[in-house]
Amino acid sequence: MALRDPLLTDLKGILLKLKDEKQPIRDSNPKVKQLCETLENIFRKGLKQPGSLFGLNKRDYWCWIEALPNYTWNDKINPLFSLAVESCKSSPKLQSHTGRGRCFMRIALVKKILGVPIEQLLKNPKLTEYWYDPTTSIIANELLKESLMSMLFLITDIQFELNLKNASFLDETWQIPVYRHYEMVPCKDLGVIVRHINGRVMVAELKPGSVAAEDDKIEPGDVLDEMFGESLYKCSRGKISQMLYQHEGWPIYVSVIKCHLRNGKIFSPLYERLAVLRKEYKNFKEPEEREPRRRIPPHAQLPRDELDEVPISSPDGSAGYRVKYIGRIEVGQDGGVNQIEGAIMSIIKKHEKQPQDVWLELGETDILITNVRSRKVDIKHSYTEVSSCGRRTDALTYFAYIAGETTCTLAKSFVCYVFEAKQEEEAKTILCSIAQGFGRTTWFV
Repeated sequence: MALRDPLLTDLKGILLKLKDEKQPIRDSNPKVKQLCETLENIFRKGLKQPGSLFGLNKRDYWCWIEALPNYTWNDKINPLFSLAVESCKSSPKLQSHTGRGRCFMRIALVKKILGVPIEQLLKNPKLTEYWYDPTTSIIANELLKESLMSMLFLITDIQFELNLKNASFLDETWQIPVYRHYEMVPCKDLGVIVRHINGRVMVAELKPGSVAAEDDKIEPGDVLDEMFGESLYKCSRGKISQMLYQHEGWPIYVSVIKCHLRNGKIFSPLYERLAVLRKEYKNFKEPEEREPRRRIPPHAQLPRDELDEVPISSPDGSAGYRVKYIGRIEVGQDGGVNQIEGAIMSIIKKHEKQPQDVWLELGETDILITNVRSRKVDIKHSYTEVSSCGRRTDALTYFAYIAGETTCTLAKSFVCYVFEAKQEEEAKTILCSIAQGFGRTTWFV
């Protein structure tokens, strides 16, 4: 093998260009796809394939990455690596070794841990030889692996802000579609007619005047990817109606994979599905290619304009948040959502105490508020004690929940606890998590 490999040359060229970028690297940057494809080719080069009938047991690089924790019990391995592996293994959006490997690679770029699995693999020469041919691979080659590790170290200097929720088509392609997350007003009917095609919930038509049709948020040919934070991939046909019924009175949170790319072309994995949709639904208006969307300068962007540029929370779904505890106020015998706005404003105006830095942990059954300085749990509530949660529309970083002295259906006195998040999006995520923790919690956003 030559001392220089074309793949390493390509990788170096891409990394040097990315380092020159002044802004964080996001999915809209075309070099992201080039980088990921090059890395994947490096990870696959020289990978040994076991002998099997008809090649049914074909390996991919995800196979050894997934198995690596089983061989590192004596070593301290980066916990982010373990979390990333578990996230990819458990994701309902991924069905293949290819998809999970690609998802891991994207998480690793964001979390700066891409070099961790290779470093651990190379610590075990027998394991490395089991997976890679040293005469044809880069990873197992004595000279080339040093160059590779130095470049993977270089990657940690680059800030990646990729939308890790946007993983539903990684089984099929490295092409990343436009991904939008919408918050819609509470309603019983979203106004979307859908068809289930190859496991995807495809939009066939929108009812005029419906909340989904406003401002062309959702268009025929789009894919409904998530609703209320739950994946819709291969969901049952009545799932959406069931979820709307269960969350009646809540704002509707839906994540959408757009059929158009940023350049105006159709997202290629949808071509065959759109053809099937055209046959199944006679009123379907098949989307056509259009002019590229005009790039909006950052200073002129509205929240809806940047949704496909800003990353949404990672798949590990962290349930801990550092926020400021503003204070508490008794609201009497009524723990309803109508108390939220007034309670938040009363606490803000009083300013009786200096806001405290706290760690808000949303567990399986409880909400825990831990003082950052003393590390003591100051507040603890079961979800069954929570009667409502929400925030003011004119102060979106402030949020609150109301809890009773016992189960909210039996409680006779309620207290509102007010907090401040760093960003509006974080406050919304926290409220959604609280509401999911206890199904009867009422929303007000």
